[in-house]
Amino acid sequence: MKVVVLAGGLGRRLRPLTDDKPKAMINICGKPLIEWHIYWLKRYGFDEFVLLLGHAKEKVIEYLGSGRKLGVKVSYVIEDEPLGTGGAIKNAESVLKNEEWFLVINGDIVTDLNPINLVEDLNISSNIVASIALVYMKSPYGIVKVEDGYIKEF
Repeated sequence: MKVVVLAGGLGRRLRPLTDDKPKAMINICGKPLIEWHIYWLKRYGFDEFVLLLGHAKEKVIEYLGSGRKLGVKVSYVIEDEPLGTGGAIKNAESVLKNEEWFLVINGDIVTDLNPINLVEDLNISSNIVASIALVYMKSPYGIVKVEDGYIKEF
């Protein structure tokens, strides 16, 4: 199963840290955030990553290359202009079209979530087309409205 990493945003709320690099390249304890993502997901058996890039894309590509130095395979889909979450995933359709399932993560999060739980949810019923991890937050960003276990707005 491929992991799709949304990492194309401008990172306006994190300026000046993102003036010359994307959020995925912000250094945390000596490593860029994207490297932490790869190590985290590699622990669960994921080894193929598709990075959806835009702003300062060359920084990520230069750092990760093919992914070999981290023991994974990395490919890239580039946005010429910001497309938003859904648009970025749609833009990657050509590299995802043969995948039965794929895992999508935001490239600017820090979590210890077990992603296998999300994948296992998909096997419960043939009616399930997606599984999403949510947390309660007091924030105007990333709001999801849920009713009776179903996402009504995102």
